[in-house]
Amino acid sequence: MEQFEINGVAVAAPSTYSPVFATTSTEDSDRSQDGVMHNTPMFTIGGYDTTWDYLSWEEIANILNQCIGRGSVLLHYPNPRIPGQWQDGEFYCSNFNMDAQTLEEGFEIWEGLQINFRSVNPE
Repeated sequence: MEQFEINGVAVAAPSTYSPVFATTSTEDSDRSQDGVMHNTPMFTIGGYDTTWDYLSWEEIANILNQCIGRGSVLLHYPNPRIPGQWQDGEFYCSNFNMDAQTLEEGFEIWEGLQINFRSVNPE
């Protein structure tokens, strides 16, 4: 069974995994006076907004230590554009957020880790 990996290290599957795509168009792309769009796409950058609801201290450290301070990471992930297939891609990580943590001894739980992965290379 396939699983999420960052730099070849297995990580817990995110609770939420939201694909985002942004297309960049040429400088001369614009709407004419009649409202018609004349668009010449150059490339599309893909990304994934991820959230993990609950993680143990070990799980969150595993994810953060693969992402923080790196120019890019190798992410093993399911691509919604290729049905039934996982792939590897080079991404950078940004916008690390966490909601809360419970640090009772023996019950260390971290909640709401959010990381945005953005593709280094266009799709």
